[in-house]
Amino acid sequence: MNTLRRIDRKTSDEDALRVLSESLYGTLATVNEDGSPYCVPMSHAVWNGALYFHCARAGQKLDNLRRDARAFYTCVRNVRVLGPEFAMEYSSCAVEGRVEEVTDEAERAGAMRALCEKYCPDDVDSDAYARTMRAMPAVVMLRMPLDSVCGKANRGKLD
Repeated sequence: MNTLRRIDRKTSDEDALRVLSESLYGTLATVNEDGSPYCVPMSHAVWNGALYFHCARAGQKLDNLRRDARAFYTCVRNVRVLGPEFAMEYSSCAVEGRVEEVTDEAERAGAMRALCEKYCPDDVDSDAYARTMRAMPAVVMLRMPLDSVCGKANRGKLD
């Protein structure tokens, strides 16, 4: 990952991971066959030292990742326009690395549970959760190791 130009806005790794964990969604950037970028919003969960997403068994994102596993994921929290200053308050996180398909069934189930716990913690032990888990054969689970993470914030606002 390139060095931040505004080093005064760099956050600690711990704060960057907190932003990543608490963000409701982010954008996954992959590379199309012709070299052009392809970006798509994704829901995610941080679990076992990695970032996890899920997707359907077919589509542009998956085609791109199977051909070239390099990816970049960004998320932003706590955005507030600072009116007449023509500035924004925010906290963000970027992850760069290679995305891997998860084939181990126990890891796939654990990652899906982490996603469900993040977005619907009160419903994890419900019939709806059981239906979700029964549908796992139709889901591709993706893992992005957290080897290269960078956080940035304006005004130091993290909460």
